[in-house]
Amino acid sequence: MKRSRTLIIVLLILVVACNALPPSPTSGPPRTPVPSWTLPFTYTPGPGTPLPPETTAIAINVPEQPIGTLTPSPTARPGIDPTLGASTPDPYATLSIPIPEAMPQLHLDKDIVNILLAGRDTPRDANNYRTDVMIVVSINKKAGSVTMLTLPRDLYVYIPGWTMNRLNTAAGHGDAIGYEGGGMALLEQAILYNLGIPLHGWARVDFDGFKEVVNILGGVEVPVSCEMTDWRLKDPSLDQQNADNWELYTMETGIQNMDGDAALWYARSRKRSSDFDRSRRQHQVLRSMFDKALQLEALTKIPELYGQYIKIVDTDMGLGDVLQFVPMALTLDRARIKSRFFGRNQVFPWTTPQGAAVLLPDRAAISALLDEAFRPPAENVLAREAPSVEVWNGTTNAEWTALAADNLAWAGIVPVVGQADSTAYATTLLYDYTTSPKASARPSLQAIFHLSEANVISVPDPNAAHPFRVVLGSDYNSCVQPASLPRPTPTPGASLLPPPGATDIVHAAAVLEPPPGVDGDLSEWTTLPYPVAEPTFGRENWRGLDDLSATWNVAWDEDYLYLAIKVMDEVFVQTANGEELYKGDSLELLMDIDPGSRTNELSERDFQLGISARNLTDPNLRPEAYLWLPENEARSIGDVIVEARLVAGGYEMEVAVPWTLVRVVPFAGEGFAFTLSLNDDDSPGSAEQETLVSSTKDRKLTDPLTWGILVLDPPP
Repeated sequence: MKRSRTLIIVLLILVVACNALPPSPTSGPPRTPVPSWTLPFTYTPGPGTPLPPETTAIAINVPEQPIGTLTPSPTARPGIDPTLGASTPDPYATLSIPIPEAMPQLHLDKDIVNILLAGRDTPRDANNYRTDVMIVVSINKKAGSVTMLTLPRDLYVYIPGWTMNRLNTAAGHGDAIGYEGGGMALLEQAILYNLGIPLHGWARVDFDGFKEVVNILGGVEVPVSCEMTDWRLKDPSLDQQNADNWELYTMETGIQNMDGDAALWYARSRKRSSDFDRSRRQHQVLRSMFDKALQLEALTKIPELYGQYIKIVDTDMGLGDVLQFVPMALTLDRARIKSRFFGRNQVFPWTTPQGAAVLLPDRAAISALLDEAFRPPAENVLAREAPSVEVWNGTTNAEWTALAADNLAWAGIVPVVGQADSTAYATTLLYDYTTSPKASARPSLQAIFHLSEANVISVPDPNAAHPFRVVLGSDYNSCVQPASLPRPTPTPGASLLPPPGATDIVHAAAVLEPPPGVDGDLSEWTTLPYPVAEPTFGRENWRGLDDLSATWNVAWDEDYLYLAIKVMDEVFVQTANGEELYKGDSLELLMDIDPGSRTNELSERDFQLGISARNLTDPNLRPEAYLWLPENEARSIGDVIVEARLVAGGYEMEVAVPWTLVRVVPFAGEGFAFTLSLNDDDSPGSAEQETLVSSTKDRKLTDPLTWGILVLDPPP
């Protein structure tokens, strides 16, 4: 089994995410260390703690050591806004799509400084690598806030001076060709060209370096709000290439103490979830490392730690650059750390002519995301209208308090822990003490705590200490996925290309209460807009749409994926069952839960599910579902709800597939590779697959790149 892609999250880099000098308002030469200002602290280095050879004077106080005399040490360089360099493409490069124009540079406040954290997928001394994790940490000195923005590794962009390629290839290519300033300088240029984000510094680490940093901290406590299962080495010392050394491992919800190996596994795992979900977990670990650093007072010991730091991390920032961030870090409110991600709302999935699954940027949607991401919390409606929410834990599960507080902090709300009057609450309740519904945070809080209107109690009180109180009950569900911003209508010409493969993109509507009744009656479905009419097997046996075809629709909620299918089939025949279900009239679902990482080969992320309404001709039989892929999980499935009825010219079927079957926690904007197919047997008394028609042309079972795309739409 190949080693999973790596993660980069470094404690001392988060220190960088806590203060900075304002960037120069005008362009300048490449960044160089120059005298600028000094910190009002004193510091005497301990034995064997050499300072880097920089010569301007600062000092810092380390409580464990006696205060001594001032010693020469570095200062921070001034911030310099980067400018685009030469961008003429390689004349010998073959372009799959035209090179887009440069994205307009973001006009950020002069007090905002952006640092790029990059994680390489090979050891530090390897010649070839990709930056499979890229997080922009944006520090707003004036607002006292931090935004972390994860960039997709598969974003297909123009690498200045080279060609169109994945964003994660820029740094490795830059190092390979001896790019001025190194590979990370080329990555900075690629981000500036394609996203308009100016960067003022960077740090890069490999997975061994990350684990070492976590272990130096003595491990970290991470609030795991969503249970996660994925493959993990039974022991870090075992051979990764031996499949017997791997096991399915589950990280339960709760406050989990993780060493470096566990934190790396938790932050990089994506085989059974999505890149979007992985981005949140990376941010969770990064926040937990920051918290641990504060507990250990490590931020006041930066000069001591810097020697270890530069042995682990590659960076263009000197000690002075790091030291200037300490004061704000010591007082930073955790609710003012904002996490944002590129999701399906900002990209279009596409397959290159070479067969690579990539993501094309939707520039209009990205601009909207960046505008919101770089807006300080003071301008955020949720933070302004709900500066604090009191949390009562009405259960005996003590860890739920911390999980609820963490989820509130993610939304930019300051949690205030109160004392519940009982630990026997059965249901979670939200008390709304506000006196005006205008711009209320109530809907957002309902989403965070999965609450319907029946669980909200309005008690207007202008004298209430806090505008809201949430009381956790025994039904509390801590799993909250990152919010997905509403997808705007693309501006003509703003995107790199029109939505690729638009005819193969299916949109699942979000279900509003109550969910559809799965009874085979399709009257509650207002339309069936999607066809299943592409013969992909037994074309010679197919006599047209009346012989075999279907129209269908799809919806979703947090528990199920719902399908409604009206099948045109002159003869219904199904005598097979179990593994041979496909030999009779049946439905097949193909799904890849991580479409951005698809290749032309099957993986453990790919699912093939067969469903048949076997009771249509024999009332003694029941509908059946069978899972063929992944092969090591093949079995009959009892959790799929199936109901069908015969109608003129065929049959109608409703299906509810539980998300737990594919180990997905759904959220608005999430996407999957997806294809719906119909098997047909028109010979009564036999069990033989004669024809297969699909929703996607040229669909191949063994090639996920030939499957379509399913997108979960947000509620209206």
